Amino acid sequence: MAANIDRQEQPLLPTSRAGAGRHRHRSSVKGKQKTRRLDDPTRLEICGSFAILVLIILGGVHVYRHYWPRIFGPFDPVEYSVTIAAVSGLDPETNLAKHWLPNPAKDGLVHPAFNLTLRVASPSTARGRECVEAGTSVEVSYLRSRVPLATGPVPAFCVEVGEEREEDSVVAWGHGVRLPSFVFDSLEADMRLGKAEFGVKIIPPLPAYCGGGKSYCSSVVSVISCWSKIGGDRAPCNVSRERASLPVPRPGRDSAYLPHTQ
Repeated sequence: MAANIDRQEQPLLPTSRAGAGRHRHRSSVKGKQKTRRLDDPTRLEICGSFAILVLIILGGVHVYRHYWPRIFGPFDPVEYSVTIAAVSGLDPETNLAKHWLPNPAKDGLVHPAFNLTLRVASPSTARGRECVEAGTSVEVSYLRSRVPLATGPVPAFCVEVGEEREEDSVVAWGHGVRLPSFVFDSLEADMRLGKAEFGVKIIPPLPAYCGGGKSYCSSVVSVISCWSKIGGDRAPCNVSRERASLPVPRPGRDSAYLPHTQ
């Protein structure tokens, strides 16, 4: 009986479904707020992303301006130019004077030598390194008559993209070059008036695999042609595909005329 009375007098704990629901609602709201805070980017993250984007854009512009043309073109040609710095053996008062000839009515002999400066300028949009190969020859001719006067070797060198180089050690010469009388007279008059113009050709060698006279090798090469006056301004050159006689013989007593490119 006493046990039943104690059990009845013990207060019962209230259970409220509404209170439990409110508790669960607050917990879910707090969880969502924490998740939203973790997902939302901070100002530092936004600034970092913007800086990375700017760097990517600047890098793309740099690559496009400096490297894209080198890889995909368009490519600009390398510029060649020649200056005739000095010449000897063609003095109109001595070397070209008729009274110095044994027989003025016959063909005259000259012994010319030309000091040349070859300039190679490679633009920043060139395809690649430009090289003057070993075995390259230079030919100098009297431009009015196309008669060859001198030949010589050209030193081998290379020019990187965007650079330029001048080679002033190019010398072409001829020994005992026989000129027809009318060519001799024309050259003497032009030299006296300072109007003599000379053609200059830079002739590369045949490829190494063409040695031994192989039938499948062609003698057509890329010839660099210019014209210039003695001590004149730098003369620009043109590049053309021509058939050449290689190796280039020296004009002189052994050959009346130098076989020139056609």
